[in-house]
Amino acid sequence: MQIGMRVKVPFGNRNKPIDGYVIDITETCDVPIDKVKPIHSLYEDYPLFSSEMLALADWMKDKYYTTLASCLNCILPPGLGAKEKTWENSKASGDLPTNQIPPLTEEQVEVVDNIVKRLEAGDTQPVLIHGVTGSGKTEVYMRAIAKVLEMGKQAIVLVPEIALTSQTVAVFTKRFGNSAAVTHSRLTAKERLSQWQRARAGQINVMIGPRSAVFTPFERLGIIIIDEEHEHTYRSENTPKFDTRQVAEKRSQLTGALLVMGSATPSLESYFRAESKEISLLTMHNRVNGMFPEVDIIDMRRELATGNTSIFGRAFQDEMANTLEQGQQVILFLNRRGHSSFMSCRRCGHVMGCDNCHVNLTYHAVDQRLLCHYCGRVSQIPKICPACDAPFMRYFGLGTQKIEEEVARLFPSITALRMDMDTTKGKSGHAKILNVFKKGEAQVLIGTQMIAKGLDFPNVTLVGIVAADLSLFSGDFRAAEHTFQLLTQVSGRAGRAEQKGRVYIQTYNPENYSISLAKDANYKSFYKHEIILRRTMEYPPYSHIFMILFTGPDERTLIMALHKLLAIMQYCNKKGLFEFLGPAPAFVSRVKKQFRWRILVKCSKTDDPEGILKQFVQYCLGKLKENDPLKGINISITLNPMSLE
Repeated sequence: MQIGMRVKVPFGNRNKPIDGYVIDITETCDVPIDKVKPIHSLYEDYPLFSSEMLALADWMKDKYYTTLASCLNCILPPGLGAKEKTWENSKASGDLPTNQIPPLTEEQVEVVDNIVKRLEAGDTQPVLIHGVTGSGKTEVYMRAIAKVLEMGKQAIVLVPEIALTSQTVAVFTKRFGNSAAVTHSRLTAKERLSQWQRARAGQINVMIGPRSAVFTPFERLGIIIIDEEHEHTYRSENTPKFDTRQVAEKRSQLTGALLVMGSATPSLESYFRAESKEISLLTMHNRVNGMFPEVDIIDMRRELATGNTSIFGRAFQDEMANTLEQGQQVILFLNRRGHSSFMSCRRCGHVMGCDNCHVNLTYHAVDQRLLCHYCGRVSQIPKICPACDAPFMRYFGLGTQKIEEEVARLFPSITALRMDMDTTKGKSGHAKILNVFKKGEAQVLIGTQMIAKGLDFPNVTLVGIVAADLSLFSGDFRAAEHTFQLLTQVSGRAGRAEQKGRVYIQTYNPENYSISLAKDANYKSFYKHEIILRRTMEYPPYSHIFMILFTGPDERTLIMALHKLLAIMQYCNKKGLFEFLGPAPAFVSRVKKQFRWRILVKCSKTDDPEGILKQFVQYCLGKLKENDPLKGINISITLNPMSLE
């Protein structure tokens, strides 16, 4: 018997056999000896968890307010119940392939040298690489991994989207051969288990994949790389609701591995940490090919005023026709992130917003009202614009199918591909579409955020951002940040080879700072502007926010329970350390006949806001449960959620 083993144990009065894990071995016991039951059997003759992984699971349990069992189950791959292949422990064998390693730019040399020195010195302070799109971050990652492998250690490479794994894997296997492997949720359980076993046995040394790859059971971990570190998909929406970046940093602390994060548009929290010298900052300001795309903003208010009712501006239509005539390719990006909608004026671009929370009001079609999803404020839909008195207040909504239809109408002879949740189902859904586009068998690629980053197509010279406003007014305090990131990232898909790229951003709000600064990919100016707003409104990183989400089949019961909780929290807030927003419905207010309501709790006025906030919320929930059984209500609490869905 060893710590980390999976066992079957008798449970309850009927001794029903259930799965368990050995997390410690002791000679003494806190319960009477006659209550102790023997272990029924072992599943494997080896531990599934190393001491480091057990420590990581224990940390996750406290960090994400969940059970140890849920964390352990999260770490293990699916398919453990199936018959497993036995792998002998051995190092990955075979010489690494030599197809051509490109020369480094001066900036790449500086960054690679810095990382290599850290690896050699055992320096484990996390590193943030702020490199513009096309600056060659991937090559930097591969040079760092080559050094790690040379040191006899192993590497994990995290990517935010499954859509990116096929292209990333192709690049890495070309460099590292069979030493590199991939894991993600579209693989079968048997395939994922096989990759886990190979990693545990030392058959591979580089693992690539989204969130779950952070738990790869490498014994000689030397580096963890998080590409596009700003992406919201690194935050799990399932229990445990972990942040991959935080887990990766904790794992690097436990193993002595170096954590390297990279992005052209770092999250404000990460850049704030770099500015505070908590993590190291390395920068790359220039593209490898030396050419940035030319970016134009199309004011859709003027298009409408001149009689153009198409979803494409006239200048963009002309440029698209020229690009296709020359045999080059086009990416059309719909800036639709999340599920919320908003009301705006088609003449002046004014959007109805909440003055209290500095977010827009979300349009609810069912009951024809505008709602703030932070404080719960309700407003009626105005008949005329409060800014310009025009009778053009409209619900803003657009889908990829509508764009596909418009492309077919304007350019009937070309082939367009649509890449969204409906067209990418199945294990290889993303890869099939991307391969067809890369081969030139289609001229236009239409998609949402899954095509906004990381993809590299040499023949793409034109990018059209159809509706920049859709994420700008998503009703989230991070809306401006998300918009700047998406626009900058998708603009970076144009002109990545020899031919100069061109980008058109279509918007009803061309004066908005997140759009005007994205035009020039001016991250530093955006950061300075946005961080002032965050400090003024006491939003992260200047505060911590706890989201308390109640779900259940009866909406009235949820609302009553949350108001009881609010009363308890207001009573217990004697020192005025906390601010409460809500109760209010979640952005997605009903899923599978389950209503979803929540309260937000903010804290910024203490030395340890996270710890005090956690204690406060858990204490108040405990008091609520003493007086109310909360029958039929599920409770979920999340610290600093990436969205309020």
